[in-house]
Amino acid sequence: LGKIIPYRGSWVEFEYDNKGLLYVRIDRKRKFYGTVFLRALGLKSDSDILRAFYKISEISIREKKLFWKVNESLIGLRLSHPVTAKGGETVLAQGRKITQSVYKELLKAKVTHVEVAPNDLEGAYVAADVVDMTTGEVMIEANQELSVTTIGKLVEAEIPAFEVFFPERDDVGKVVSQTLKKDGVKTQNEALLEIYRKLRPGDPPTLDTASQLFQGMF
Repeated sequence: LGKIIPYRGSWVEFEYDNKGLLYVRIDRKRKFYGTVFLRALGLKSDSDILRAFYKISEISIREKKLFWKVNESLIGLRLSHPVTAKGGETVLAQGRKITQSVYKELLKAKVTHVEVAPNDLEGAYVAADVVDMTTGEVMIEANQELSVTTIGKLVEAEIPAFEVFFPERDDVGKVVSQTLKKDGVKTQNEALLEIYRKLRPGDPPTLDTASQLFQGMF
């Protein structure tokens, strides 16, 4: 898939398997999930990693209706609701495809949000944990696919807004999203320790030695 070969320092090789999972090898030693490497580099949370690789769209909820903050991710979609400008004129008819030129029309008409239906979010995953601030309950975790049922619960809980991405529409595809699902490492410190174990098997790691090894290599 790709290699980084510096004049000085460690070689880094990226590859993915037939299941679409991303792996990294450092100095041609044992491979580990690519998301472990990204976390060690400073993308500490699942949300940080997702934001680095996917286009994020904001969905807000007002009066039990869903509104998509206008961005380029709308291009190629057919929405379940017509889009009207502030003056009341129709900018986009219901079911009409949003092409590049239609998208420019939305921007020209200064349309900032368009109403969408739950089925318009088919294939969407949430980019960060969605928390009900009244109860503290995590209603859906980052990197989970949205369903019509879940969307209904978010609407009923009056969640003000949440962020989504569409892995199959982005160039990176599902590779990073799928790898995150398999990766049990969830913090930067855990990632540094995991990498140390792969590179120095049999040598009990401490956070200090793991950090020094990683910083020394990169």
